[in-house]
Amino acid sequence: KPIISTTVIMQFIWTWNSFFVPLIFTLNKPELRTLAVGMFSFTGENTVDWTGMAAGAAISLIPVILVFIVFQRYFINGIAGSVKG
Repeated sequence: KPIISTTVIMQFIWTWNSFFVPLIFTLNKPELRTLAVGMFSFTGENTVDWTGMAAGAAISLIPVILVFIVFQRYFINGIAGSVKG
């Protein structure tokens, strides 16, 4: 269980933060964009909407924190199991 939960957490974070593949596949369909690609639209050529960027960053952290809280016990056991003691 610890190894599987550690893998689930790492895979979820990696998938959640992916940027280039969703950017390429959703180039013509903005309604299908992921949060990271949507946050990229807050940057213009000369300006950045910092309030929108901060709100998007806060919202994007919520699922990652919830997944970590759910699997926290197994994650700690998985990390501690990799150290000889």
